[in-house]
Amino acid sequence: MVVFKKFMAFTGSIVLILVLFGILASIFVNNWLLISSVTLVVAVVLFIFSAKAGDKAHAIQTGLTKKEFKYIRTNLEESRAKILRLQKITSAHRTLFTFQERDKTLLLTKRIYGIVKEEPKRFYDAEDFFFSHLDSLVELTEKYAFLDSQPVKDKKIYQTLSDTRSLLNDLGRVIEKDLFSLLNKDVSNLDFELEVAKNSISKQQKKFERRTPK
Repeated sequence: MVVFKKFMAFTGSIVLILVLFGILASIFVNNWLLISSVTLVVAVVLFIFSAKAGDKAHAIQTGLTKKEFKYIRTNLEESRAKILRLQKITSAHRTLFTFQERDKTLLLTKRIYGIVKEEPKRFYDAEDFFFSHLDSLVELTEKYAFLDSQPVKDKKIYQTLSDTRSLLNDLGRVIEKDLFSLLNKDVSNLDFELEVAKNSISKQQKKFERRTPK
């Protein structure tokens, strides 16, 4: 619904700009500099107001204040850039993880990001991931890639690379726990719904048994 409203506001703004351009063109014939300047200013104002209206609607829908929504959106944009960096590096340096661990770690980071992007209010349930674990994962991965790309290596460098790989695998398991923690509320809600459904079915069965002649 919010996306639809944003689209409608954007479309409405374009229509208004085109109408304004036509009116100005009929009044100020051949004065294209003035027409273009006025149209551009109005377009910028309309798009700013449309974007703000869309953000406000999204904030209301998610149960967040406008300030909270903006804060979370900014952090999500930064996290997306970090995940893209991580994906690029792990694709170029396949010795970072085993094939399975590499794909699993990337999948976990994308899954957490996707869940919070869909439901921004859940950002607060995954703050450790966004403010600590993801940063550590990207930083260690980039440092490993830099060291691994050096043309010469000694015993200490090889040992450091080995230790880093081990630490990255441990960090992958920590991020797995982040996802479980994020899903914990869903599991609890589902357990509750299952219990309600079981009780409802049990009551219906008892009613049916009482009505069935023996």
